[in-house]
Amino acid sequence: MTDVTISRSGTAWLRDMAAAGKVPTDGWASSPKAAYYASLDKDPSMPMAPAAPQQLPSTLEDLVKLRAQAQKDKKDDLADQLQQQIRSAAAESGLPSTGISLNETA
Repeated sequence: MTDVTISRSGTAWLRDMAAAGKVPTDGWASSPKAAYYASLDKDPSMPMAPAAPQQLPSTLEDLVKLRAQAQKDKKDDLADQLQQQIRSAAAESGLPSTGISLNETA
């Protein structure tokens, strides 16, 4: 058995064609009501397209900037998590993991 999914625009077009007693050919794009059919597939409650995934910070500089912004925004938990990530990234880069204090420069 094969399942077929038809868009809202396709469904409306097929119903209109059947109600008019016409054989559905060429699709709704060539119809005088093409704009109406196209509008049926746009659901205002759904996002238009998925947003591009955000890039995670990949450098110590990015992490320090994010931590500084979190501190400025009074997001202490986030600032603490970023500080831990900074220490981890520094250690992976060969820097000692203790006594690291990185600050953003202008």
